[in-house]
Amino acid sequence: STPRALPALTPQGLAIRYAATRDDIEAAAQVAAEHGHHRRAAALRGMAVPGRRFLFFDGRDGGRAVEVFGDLSRARRVAVLVPGADIDLDRFARAHAWGDRLWRAVGGDSAVLVWLGYRTPGTFSVHAATTALAERAAPGLRDFVAELRAMLPSARVSLLCHSYGSLVCAHAAPGLDVSDVVLFGTVGVGIDHTAALRTRATVWAGRSSRDEIGSLPRLRLRLGPVTVGFGA
Repeated sequence: STPRALPALTPQGLAIRYAATRDDIEAAAQVAAEHGHHRRAAALRGMAVPGRRFLFFDGRDGGRAVEVFGDLSRARRVAVLVPGADIDLDRFARAHAWGDRLWRAVGGDSAVLVWLGYRTPGTFSVHAATTALAERAAPGLRDFVAELRAMLPSARVSLLCHSYGSLVCAHAAPGLDVSDVVLFGTVGVGIDHTAALRTRATVWAGRSSRDEIGSLPRLRLRLGPVTVGFGA
């Protein structure tokens, strides 16, 4: 069903949003179970356990969710983790684990947000080789960061962008009010130099020596209205 209207993102409205999204997740788990979608139901029940907090939830089209780690209302540093391919509600536990480990590492006055605000591609799908889903996702990420900045104007906000999520961040980056853009395990971002991101943020890039993404060809081809491959 269509997500309910939620209060504006403010420190005072966070508790209401957390409670409303938990109710929506529990309702979606019940519907999934009634229709025999047992994997989805189990994943949703895990998301609804006490202690987990979500700013947003939508069970349609693979699912959308924004999970919070730490005390967002008082955070002085905020990391927005943008996941990539193969992350949806059925596999959200992977993104949850990343967010949890990151928050435990930084802790203190920091908060970590896992932003699954778009339909991610499957690793071996046609969408994984084109920019289409990233282009559609970028406005939503920009709007979310703007809401976050309005609530926490003095916080340091960083985007942490994994795999295909780095392409989403690249499309959202121009003029975005963030301090850092961190690209890791990236498929490429469709540019030849960081200046093309048109951002004042510090741009970081990293990759594990064991990450197979490093073996992919770094090509970028324009085929009519579609770009295939993402370059360096």
